[in-house]
Formats: sequence, C-alpha cells, structure tokens
Amino acid sequence: MKTFPRFALAAALLAGASGLALTPALAKDKKKEEQTGPQKPSVSNADALKQIQAAQTAIGAKDYATATTALTAADAAAKTDGDRYFITALRLQMTAGQLAPNDPTADAKLAPLLDQLLANPVTPQEDLGRYTYSRGNMYYNAKQFPQALAAFQKAQQLGYQNENLALQIVRAKTEGGDVAGGLADLEKSILAEKAAGRPVSEDQYRFAISRYYKLGDNAGTQRVTAMWLHDFGTPKNWRDAIYTFGFQGAGAKRIDSRQRVDLFRLMRATNSLVGADYLEYAQLTYDTGLARESVSVMDEGVKNGKIPAAGGKPTGSAAQLLGLARQQLGTEGTAEAQEAKAKRTGTGRALADVGDFYLGNNNWAKAAELYRAALAAPKPGTPAMNADEVNTHLGIALANAGDKTGAKQAFSSIKTAPRTEIAQLWTVWLDAPANGAAAPVAAN
Repeated sequence: MKTFPRFALAAALLAGASGLALTPALAKDKKKEEQTGPQKPSVSNADALKQIQAAQTAIGAKDYATATTALTAADAAAKTDGDRYFITALRLQMTAGQLAPNDPTADAKLAPLLDQLLANPVTPQEDLGRYTYSRGNMYYNAKQFPQALAAFQKAQQLGYQNENLALQIVRAKTEGGDVAGGLADLEKSILAEKAAGRPVSEDQYRFAISRYYKLGDNAGTQRVTAMWLHDFGTPKNWRDAIYTFGFQGAGAKRIDSRQRVDLFRLMRATNSLVGADYLEYAQLTYDTGLARESVSVMDEGVKNGKIPAAGGKPTGSAAQLLGLARQQLGTEGTAEAQEAKAKRTGTGRALADVGDFYLGNNNWAKAAELYRAALAAPKPGTPAMNADEVNTHLGIALANAGDKTGAKQAFSSIKTAPRTEIAQLWTVWLDAPANGAAAPVAAN
C-alpha cells in the first residue's frame, strides 16, 4: 500500500496556515455580526488577540518556545469559537513546522488539531476542503480506509482541487475491499478527464494497471495500458508494458517464442530495447530460424553501443552467435532465390517464410508483398500457415513502412489471443501522438 508522504502533508498545512488574518471583534465591531453571508473568524477580546499575535510572530521566527507560552496564555483568554480557531490554526502551523521529514509521529500530532478545526463552526469554508483532504490522508496512512474514503469524498464535495484527490478516492475504495468498484470509478474518471481535454496523471494509469494485473484481469490491464501508452509513451514505459505483458508472470507462460519475437520487434520500433535485450532478441530470432533478423539486430546493437564490441565487431557470446547466424544464412541462399522457389511451390507457408526473411532484413515493401501472397495462396503448406501470424507480420511490415491504415487493417484481421493483444499494442503505437506516422527503418 502506498502511503501519503507525511512531509508533504505537513508542508501543505504549513502553506495554508501562514496567512491568518486577525481581526478583533470588540464591542465597537458588533455590527459586523449583522452582515449577511459567511464572516471571517475574528478574535473576541484584546487579551486573546495580544497572545495570538505574539504566537504568530514567534512562529514566523521559529521561536517555538515563546509561541508555546503565548498560545497557552491565549487558551486562558479564549472565549469564542473564533478565538479557538486562531489558536488551533497557529498550533497546527507550529506543530507542522517542528516536524522532521517523514516523522512517523506526524499524523498522530497533527490529526487532533485538524479534528478541532473541522469541528469548529467558524473555520473558513475555503479551508475545510484542504483540512478534510489532509485528514483523509492520515486516515489512509492508518489503514482506516472507510474513514479515508468518506473524508476524500467530503473534500471533493467541498470543491477542493488536488491532482491526487481522484486517485486517493480510488485507493481508499480499493484498499477498503471494493477493488472492482474503485477501478471502475477510476476508469470513468480518466475517460471524463480525457473527454474534457484535461491531462490525466500518470499515477492514475499506473495504479489501475497494477491492480488489474494483480487481479489477473488481462482485458482491464490491456485497456488501461493502451490509454497510458497513448499519453505517456516513453521508451521506458513501452518496455515496461511489453515486458509485463509477455516476459514475466502469467504473460510469459502464454506467449510462445514466435509471438515473443513480435514483442521484441515492437520494442525495437519504440526504441525501448536496452542492452541485454539485443542479445536475447538476436538469440531468439536465431533459434526460431530467423538468422537474417538475428544478424540485423546484432549489427544494430553494436552500432548503438548496446552489444559489447571491439573494432565495430561483437565480442564474446555475441560474436559466437553472429558467426552461427551468418553460417545459417549461408545455407539459405539469396532472398531472390528463396522467393522464386516459394512462388514455384505456391504454398502460404513457403511465401510467408520468405516474407519473414525480408522482414528480418527491414525490407518492408517486399515483406508485405510476400505476406499478401501467402494469405491469398490456395494451399496453406506444411506445417500449415498461421493466418493470424502472417497478418501480424504484415501489420508490422506496413507499420514500419509508414502505412498506418494498411497496418491497422492487417492487425484488425487477427482473430485469436494472444495475437489479438499483440496487435492491439502495435495499434496503440501507431495511434500514439508521439509516433504520428511510423518511422521506417532503412533496409539493409
């Protein structure tokens, strides 16, 4: 459970309590009480005012000993709710100012003072929302989730504005046991904010994704992940999303090696590959018979400084893998010879395999041509061509070529999971504002 930082709470209370306006309401000012509308709290007598002003000056100078003495004297002179409001507000400011960062006793020290202010009938309306929200965070930190939820909802009703409020409501609801209801509320809030053209904090997306993932709700995870990547599609976020989807936990168990290659291809397209990824990607493509792509990935990794190299050539295990991949390529013949043979055979499998060769060589146009021919072939071949896989690869080729419309059409033709989900991730990248049109990678 993520708690609200106590230092941030204290800082917020300090900021709100620093501008107290002290106005004595002596006998000559009684007519003010007859004015309509909300009145600012005031001090009822000169003795109380003297001590309150002395405390305020001392707190400003961080002379907390003098402030404590003055507030004790003010307590003795206090006669009205207004007097008690200023005394409590200053005591809150003094207490917050004395706290060390992340003091574990902060909530216990501040909560009683907040409760007094919230119960005081003259506490200004504009402060009630802030105080209620702060109290809600203290309830949340104490794992008193029903009370936290009630406080957050009350702060919202009071018109309090805070970028964390919507998420805190959801957290309190989910931690209190209503996980489905909390997540439904959060998605509704996210969609409403987006529809209104207002930004959604990344924390809201991350919270929803983590909770859906823990629930094993793959559809919910994918749905919110798509919105998150659309708004915050950094290379790191793309890698996190792809890795979570297909490289760890339940996702890793249901994704086969050929599907994982397509996830590596998406990492490559989103510039989210990191050092070790290049060698793992190259090994996987070699193991699945895609030596051309294995060589291409290693060349790119060396060029980008992600694969250990000397003199522009990989070293260690990368050098061994590169040698094996090139040896395999030597037995396959040229792309042209493979294409001619596949066309003579006329099966979908043979044509798709050559499409994969062109895809691994970043020759997007030829790859798309062969994939389309494979899908139109009258015979599937042996083993039978997988139409969902071919449509995935056709979409990847077209996406890298900059044909967003064609790519999305190919991805939408996929029928079965998890390839439908892989296609959805590719489509999110195509639709992301930062992407615009896909940036083609030059053919080798």
